[in-house]
Amino acid sequence: MIVRAAVALLAIVCGAVIAHADVAPDPVEVAADAAFRAAQQRAAAGDPAALDAYEAIGNGRPITRWTDDAWAEAARLAERAGDYVRARRALEQVIAIGTDDQLVRRARGTLARLAAFTGDGRWDAVAKEHERLVTAVFGGDDPRAELVALAALVDEQPAYPRANAVRGAIARGWEQEGDRAVALRWYRAAAVAGVTEPGRRSHLELVRALLRAGELDAAEAEIGRLVHGEQVAGAMVVDGAGLAAVRAQLAIARQRAWVRRGLWAAIGALLLVVVLALRREVGSLVAAGRRLARPPIEVLFLAPLAGVLILVAYRGNPLVARAVRDIAVGGVAIAWISGVLLEAVRTRHGRVPVRRALIHAGVALVAVAAMAYLALDRDRLLDLVDETWRGGPGMR
Repeated sequence: MIVRAAVALLAIVCGAVIAHADVAPDPVEVAADAAFRAAQQRAAAGDPAALDAYEAIGNGRPITRWTDDAWAEAARLAERAGDYVRARRALEQVIAIGTDDQLVRRARGTLARLAAFTGDGRWDAVAKEHERLVTAVFGGDDPRAELVALAALVDEQPAYPRANAVRGAIARGWEQEGDRAVALRWYRAAAVAGVTEPGRRSHLELVRALLRAGELDAAEAEIGRLVHGEQVAGAMVVDGAGLAAVRAQLAIARQRAWVRRGLWAAIGALLLVVVLALRREVGSLVAAGRRLARPPIEVLFLAPLAGVLILVAYRGNPLVARAVRDIAVGGVAIAWISGVLLEAVRTRHGRVPVRRALIHAGVALVAVAAMAYLALDRDRLLDLVDETWRGGPGMR
C-alpha cells in the first residue's frame, strides 16, 4: 500500500511538472519585462527619453507586473527633471493601480511632499528654478552668480513653501566659498524664518555654522535662546538630540581653543629659546640673522619634496590641501632653524653632543606636532583624522 501511494504521488508531481512545462510564457509579460529593462538602461545612461519609455510601459494595456514600477520610475525621473506635473501624474497612477503596498505608500508620501513645496502646481516653476540653481551651486566651479540668483528668488517669492531651504542653501554656498560673514547672515535669516520648523533645524544649523566659524560665544548665546525659547510665539520645540549634539560640539570647541592657545604659546617659547641659543653660539643677534639667511643642507633637500607634496594635495584633494601646505611649510621652517642651530653648535664645538642632539630632535618633533595640530584644527580636520584612525580609510 505504501508503494502504491508513493507511485501515485510521483505521478502527480511528474504531471504537474509536465503541465507547467507545457504552459508558454505570457508574451505580454515578456514584452513588458524587456521594455522595462531597456528603459532602465536608458535611465542609467542619462538618456532623457527614458522618462517617455517608462510612461509608455505604464500606459500600455493590459496591465502587467511592471506597470506600477514603470510609473514609479517615471515619477522619479520627472521630479529629477523638475517636471512636477508629470511626476504627480505618475505618482497618482502608482496609487491607482499599484499592487505593492510598500510602493503605494511610498508614492503617497512622495506626492504629499511634492504638494507641500509645489502647492499642487502653483510653485512648479519656482521649485524647478530652485533645484536648478542649487544643483549649479554645489556642482559648478564658480557659484556666485547662482547664489545671487537664489537670493533674488527668495526676495521675489517670500511665500514659496521652501524659501527657508533656499536660505540654507545660500548660506552653505557662501560658506563653501569662504565668505563666512555672508554665510552667517543667511544662516541667521533661516533661523529666524524657521521658528516653526520641526525640531528648529535651521536654528541648530546656525549654531553649527557659528562653531565652524570659531564664534564660540555667539554659538553659546544661540544655544541659550533655543533652550529658553527666546523666540516668537508658536516656535517649535527644539530637537533634543540635536541640542545635545551642538552642546557637546561647543564643549569640544572650547577645549580645542585652549589647546590652540597653549600650542601657540609653546611655539613662541621654543622660538625664543632657539634664538637665544643661536645667539649664544654665534655671539650676536646680527650674526644669528646672517646664519638664518643661509638655508642649511636639510632645507635644500626637503623644500622640493614639500613643494611636490603641496602641489599634489591641491590637485588631488582640496579638502586637505591647506593643511598639507601649512604642515609642509612649517616642517621646512623647523628644519631650517634646526639645521642652522646644529651647524652653529658643530662649528663652535667641533661636534654635536649626543644628549644635545636627542633634546634637539625631541624639541623639533614637538614643534612639528604642534604645527600639524594647528593646521588640522583650523581646517576642522581633526574629527576626520580621528574617525579615519578609529575606523580605517574605508569608513568614508
